[in-house]
Amino acid sequence: MLQTNREVRKMNNYYKNKLKDRLTYCKDWKQSIDMYLANKEITKKADDEYYKSKPLLKLILDVYFIPFNIIRFLKYLRMIHEYKKNQVEIRVLRQELKNHEN
Repeated sequence: MLQTNREVRKMNNYYKNKLKDRLTYCKDWKQSIDMYLANKEITKKADDEYYKSKPLLKLILDVYFIPFNIIRFLKYLRMIHEYKKNQVEIRVLRQELKNHEN
């Protein structure tokens, strides 16, 4: 089935708009993760400060929560992996939009 120039342009505009939407979503997700990581760092500093005067309590809690901390660490590694993947996706989407402009 042959398509007219108008139909092709309409499809190209639709595709371009979908790429822009996806790029916006990826940027928003990245910003949310950046905020999460910044707040996580603040919490870690606060915990370190609190437990300076309670090293025994910290040791007991660390031993008690080993399984939970391992799971939390694995989730953190997965999030960092997804974050890096998202950065690549943003780069690819920008390149696609740049190529699509020409």
